[in-house]
Amino acid sequence: MTGTPEPTVHGAVRPAAERPWPPPNPPVDLPEPPVEPVLLTVHVSLRHTDPEVWRRLTIPGELDLGRVHDAIQQAMGWQECHLHRFSLSENPYDMPHFVTEFDIEEQDDEGTLETEARLDQILRRPGDTLTYEYDFGDSWTHTLTLEAIGPMPDPSRPGDPAASGASRPGESGSAAYPLVCVAGERACPPEDVGGVDGYEEMAAWVRSRYDPAQQPDRGVPAEDLRGWLPDGWDPDHFDIDEANAALARLAPRDTDTALALLPRELVEVVTTLSTPARFDLDDWLAVPGWGTPPTFTPDEAAALSTPFRVMLEAVGDGLNLTTAGYLPPRVVVTICEALDPDHEWYGMGNRENQMWPVLDLRKGATRLGLIRKAKGRLTPTTTGRKIRDDPQRLLAHVVGRLTSGLNGFDRLATLLALVAAAGGRWERDFRARGPVMESVCEVLAIRGWHRQDYGGLQTADVWHATADTFGLLEEMLRAVGNRGGEADLAARVARAALGAID
Repeated sequence: MTGTPEPTVHGAVRPAAERPWPPPNPPVDLPEPPVEPVLLTVHVSLRHTDPEVWRRLTIPGELDLGRVHDAIQQAMGWQECHLHRFSLSENPYDMPHFVTEFDIEEQDDEGTLETEARLDQILRRPGDTLTYEYDFGDSWTHTLTLEAIGPMPDPSRPGDPAASGASRPGESGSAAYPLVCVAGERACPPEDVGGVDGYEEMAAWVRSRYDPAQQPDRGVPAEDLRGWLPDGWDPDHFDIDEANAALARLAPRDTDTALALLPRELVEVVTTLSTPARFDLDDWLAVPGWGTPPTFTPDEAAALSTPFRVMLEAVGDGLNLTTAGYLPPRVVVTICEALDPDHEWYGMGNRENQMWPVLDLRKGATRLGLIRKAKGRLTPTTTGRKIRDDPQRLLAHVVGRLTSGLNGFDRLATLLALVAAAGGRWERDFRARGPVMESVCEVLAIRGWHRQDYGGLQTADVWHATADTFGLLEEMLRAVGNRGGEADLAARVARAALGAID
């Protein structure tokens, strides 16, 4: 004799074998938000940790759960490497739970989007709780407990408590946006450490000053195990200033002006990133000046166009290449002396294949449509002939075609790096550009780019992808010779180049 079939949502019955799995996730019945904006004091506790890892945050109740997720990540110290879920139940897998865009698009899940639920619709009375799980493998489960409800601080009163000094959504100036960590204890566990059990093993080992008897059995030497931990990780240390500095980056910034000027392909990339993944991009897009059309004085145009004018003058009406396909040695010397009278280039010589700046300039001028190679001979293009004696037109042509001929990964990496330059992040020393290239690499990795043969994307891949365009930009700025104004000139060139893309 079989048991009685369970009723469906609509009261009909269905044999167990025919019931959908997983069961449908019903929408959450959310109340109306408060009439007046409120400030919530929320205790965030990482469950099952002893001693407890916790934070106390003041959070504007108007934040949706997607932004609350960002706040928890920053305040706790997580790296946003894994999926997450909010649930009204202590068990994050109970129904109903909130879903993300990823859940809907990739998992065919259903339910209420977390971005459609405000925190003040869920935590309404002191003692109300919300469950947040991060990393479904390690299962870091947090309990958010509402401790107090108060009014939002008055931005006209500088002394109002809990003011971070950032701007509120849709406002400008210094209106207080009080997403703040007011207290907390202990460091965030390392990512992928094996859940609470693995964290406690690692914490005990660190507290013992790496006593071999306390070393967790992970099948790797102690040196490799220590390399797994964040630099200087101390399980009992918590820096509230670092937490608030991280939270401050979540404050909305005015990037609309810059986004309106970017090519559609870039806008699509930026707007689909999570807030933390956009931190550096938003820094670049929020700097002043994006709304001012980039212009160049006659002297600036003459200097910036110098490398291409020198190349066009060297080619003249036509120039035979060597049998190996390179510029004649006398022409290489002429170009070097014109572009680098102080002989700063390394390896000065008269062989183009040994003088990579000259070789790269020739390739760049060809890509930009100023010269062409045919039957062992270089000649200026029709456009090159017309504009070689007009610095403003020559510069406009170069800037307008700076990204021409680039496709796929190389194009996207170059466009993102140009956004950095347009945002004032230009350094003459290429080694100082490392942080920018790392940021670009992270965005591209999030977008799904990877090395086909070797797996994970590397910063070196971004360096290689941007080398052609940024090599030309380097030579343009080298010709200016004003180190103090390079960042501003680079920003204007980059903005002009981005604005010229359809």
